[in-house]
Amino acid sequence: MELRSLRYFVRIAELGSITRAAAHLNIAQPALTRHVQLLEVELNVALFTRANRGVRLTEAGQKLLDSASRILRDVERTGDEIRTQGTHPSGKIIFGITPTLSPVLVPELFARVRREYPMIDLKVMSAGMVRLEEFVIDGRVDIALLTELSRSRLITSTKIAEEEMVLVTAPGRQRPGIVSGDELGGTPLILGDGLRSALDALLAGRDIELQVETELNDNETIRLMVASGAGTAVLPLSSVSRECAVGLLEAHRITKKGVFRTLALGVRGNRSPSLAREAVVDTVRTLIETLGEGGRLTLADDTPDADGKS
Repeated sequence: MELRSLRYFVRIAELGSITRAAAHLNIAQPALTRHVQLLEVELNVALFTRANRGVRLTEAGQKLLDSASRILRDVERTGDEIRTQGTHPSGKIIFGITPTLSPVLVPELFARVRREYPMIDLKVMSAGMVRLEEFVIDGRVDIALLTELSRSRLITSTKIAEEEMVLVTAPGRQRPGIVSGDELGGTPLILGDGLRSALDALLAGRDIELQVETELNDNETIRLMVASGAGTAVLPLSSVSRECAVGLLEAHRITKKGVFRTLALGVRGNRSPSLAREAVVDTVRTLIETLGEGGRLTLADDTPDADGKS
């Protein structure tokens, strides 16, 4: 299979039309059709079926699309890495991040990369931990900020920080001090699937069973509901620290030791390093350090306990 044919196939699949793909690629439609036919003959399968306004992938076509997209990304990245050896960092880097960390980190990440590494084309994909691991393994992202160390043998993950998970309430809804395990277990919560799974793992062995009253997979909506007094949630401190600082929300430590999740950078184990990727890694590390120094990852240690003592 020629790379050119794979590129043509991917573009047809993305646009859902041979006509639109031919116009976008600036080649004649019959020539584009022949490339598809040659692929189908070589693979001995049909890759597309006709649809009302174009074409639709067959099951075999979907499998080829997944593989072809990965192959083309690897070819592009390899070229970038070779061209930029010993020069300024450049090329496309796709960065994966969880929804809770994205609004906290991504705006400043883009600003710094554009300012310090103008030749890097940064893209961001937001997804939960499980999906991020899949994206790293299949090459859809170059590096990901994970919320725990990966257990996959195909991913190399490095811990860079810990972030405190806190009980978040509207101001005055929870007495000051540390929230005990019994209190947490007796508190109706608003939680999404991803955070609930993460918390179940973090609380394992503490004999705390969470009581989820409202299931909601949108962290911004959760914050708004909590601020309005419509419920209580457990969230990463970084995602609510600004609201807490201006009195819109309150954050409370969970048990005397606190509950902390690990922040780790993950890359595919067999990927060779590149200047562009290392530049983004260094920038992410710096931003995480800044969050920690600014008190946005861990509550201050002078929070009084359940008896009012420090």
